[in-house]
Amino acid sequence: MTTARLVREARRGCGLTQRAFAQKAGIAQPALAAIESSAHDTRAASLDRLAGVGGYRLFLLPTVRSSAASWADYIYEELRSTRHSEGAAFCALIGLSDDLEAVPGPLRVALCVAAPPLCGDVRFDAAIAAIVDHHLTKDLLPLPEWVRESSRVLTEPWAVSPYTDISEVPAVFQLHGVLLAETELASARRVKSTTNQFSMK
Repeated sequence: MTTARLVREARRGCGLTQRAFAQKAGIAQPALAAIESSAHDTRAASLDRLAGVGGYRLFLLPTVRSSAASWADYIYEELRSTRHSEGAAFCALIGLSDDLEAVPGPLRVALCVAAPPLCGDVRFDAAIAAIVDHHLTKDLLPLPEWVRESSRVLTEPWAVSPYTDISEVPAVFQLHGVLLAETELASARRVKSTTNQFSMK
């Protein structure tokens, strides 16, 4: 993960603007903007201090997989980009599911502890929570408090695919109002894998 993404996650995770976060951190807003845009790198001590402003601490985890917060930040960037790609945002949901599926229980919990910053689209906020909920509860792992917050539950269900059979949607997905069958996650992984194979040729 880049320094820019770490700092942006910490800031957005505590709901502060760049100006408010910079003021709290005791740095100039343009300096913070430079860090968040990767125009300026920062030392580990400074990075830890900036993360601390948002209520975070830096830890190293023995994995190459991304956290739920990192995937949420990626989705946020995709949805606000000029291309506004919901397809790329949906692929990121698959990436989150793949990453959680690939790691053992304790590491899976560690990747989900930090509350992901909101994406700017309630459907994706709910879907992130549903995927985390699904991968943790199926193995009876502890669930972070943020997962069941009302901001991550849709009042009107989102049928991610028009072909979804409601009987195949896991209970935790229904709890979050996200109508996505587990088989659709798996088939999307296969499509993603096939697409990657072709794009590499």
